[in-house]
Amino acid sequence: MVCVRYRPRQPRASPVWQILHDHAAKLPGLSADAAAAIDAFLECGDLHAGFTRFHCPDCGHEFLLAFTCKQRGLCASCHQRRTLIEGAVIADEICARVPHRHLVLTIPRLIRNTFKFERALLDELYHAAHTAIATWLRQHTGQPAGQPGLVVAVQTFGDFLFWHPHVHVLAAAGVFAPNGDFHLAPPGGWQELAELWRHTVLRRLRDAGALAGWQIAKLQNWRHSGFSVDAGEAPLAADDAAGRRRLAEYLLRAPFSLEKITYNADAGSVLYRSERHWRTKRNFEVFSASQFIAALLDQIPPKGVPQVRHYGWYSNKSRGLRQRTAGAAAGKTHAPPARPRRRRAVWQELIQQVWGADPLRCPLCSGLLRPIAVVETRAEIAAVLAPLGLARPHEQPFAHGPPRPEVAVLIDAASGDCHAIDPPDCPPGLPYPQPRHEQIRFRAEVMDPGESFDHAGFELPAAPQVAPADAGQGELFGDDYSQPDSADREPVFWGASGGQAFPTDDGVQPDAPDCAE
Repeated sequence: MVCVRYRPRQPRASPVWQILHDHAAKLPGLSADAAAAIDAFLECGDLHAGFTRFHCPDCGHEFLLAFTCKQRGLCASCHQRRTLIEGAVIADEICARVPHRHLVLTIPRLIRNTFKFERALLDELYHAAHTAIATWLRQHTGQPAGQPGLVVAVQTFGDFLFWHPHVHVLAAAGVFAPNGDFHLAPPGGWQELAELWRHTVLRRLRDAGALAGWQIAKLQNWRHSGFSVDAGEAPLAADDAAGRRRLAEYLLRAPFSLEKITYNADAGSVLYRSERHWRTKRNFEVFSASQFIAALLDQIPPKGVPQVRHYGWYSNKSRGLRQRTAGAAAGKTHAPPARPRRRRAVWQELIQQVWGADPLRCPLCSGLLRPIAVVETRAEIAAVLAPLGLARPHEQPFAHGPPRPEVAVLIDAASGDCHAIDPPDCPPGLPYPQPRHEQIRFRAEVMDPGESFDHAGFELPAAPQVAPADAGQGELFGDDYSQPDSADREPVFWGASGGQAFPTDDGVQPDAPDCAE
């Protein structure tokens, strides 16, 4: 039997931690909320910010568990913990045992920045999604009094952290009658739903004063409106609890992936990889550190604003009324029954669920570690850490840890072939970005077509060069997928071009950049 040992995460090894540590203090005009969020994140998982002492009563071994920042968006670890907890509640307690669909509703690029500069308007997307889907389901099922069951989340990020507000919905594939019967909607009709979505969003933005009449008329006259609905291939089965949980976690996911980020501290640049973008024909973007931080801070939801909302049969009001009715049917008419207290998910259980290791199992004797003290004050922290050789002056900056060797990987832009240059302790011919080694980080360079492989003196540029219009040359690894530009000829946003160039066919530079999807 293989025993898996728990190893605490190393927060300073995160590229996001290193980027914020190196460059956040240099950014002008940070809001108080953004500065507080960054400060809390830099102390997340740091023993010098406080910890809980765990002790093994059998052998005397001790383990220190550092405090966390418990933030959404900025801290991938804390965000994932919230995702696992809330995703399980949505899938197991809120969703009924009926078929469900995952709907994705998008808006045109022309109006996306409207929500960036006025974040309160994101509420209109929640309400518009509920109104459009409820109206469509009632008409589609022939149940005018039916209630939909909707879990709605607005995500503001695209593949490359650009501003791209869109709506994800975990929706029951039908409506609930007042007596609780479920009526399944027939398949099809997605174009009708897309039109309802378009008109509902435009009407709500008009009523909110966010769009003028001429802007709405222009959007209504477009042949390709930019409003779309993606309903997937088939609904989830009624007994697919794992599928509902997977979709609920997708609605709550973090705006970025640590696996996609490569930080070049010397050049002060950030390489962010994702799927090949159909418009730019690239599967990566290169940001300066300040651009990356700004894009990251744009994705942090305001404090206290829920990311996920429940509508119709799944709303708090509907669930409360059903619980009261059930209590009355049981003879408890004097008062609504007490809602059972939700059991809080324990950190130990979440670690076991994700990593398959028990973090409170003693590595020496396999006994159970027990908490004995919570250490919060600076004096107590120093008293515990100093004998262990872990103490450092609190005012000193955080350290990066020992340097890691790099492997330079050249990619032939013409053929897509990858070449690793002198990889330490690694076999030759490693493809990028597949290799994952704890002690090695990889630096990617793109060779021009016809470039000799002997010329290996490349350095990661601080900003990308604007690629020619006919090139699929900004590609880190082979991908046969391509999609032509749309007929509306919208401008291409080169997010890290340095010169803020937004090329269009007529040479006109728009006032505000559109965001890549």
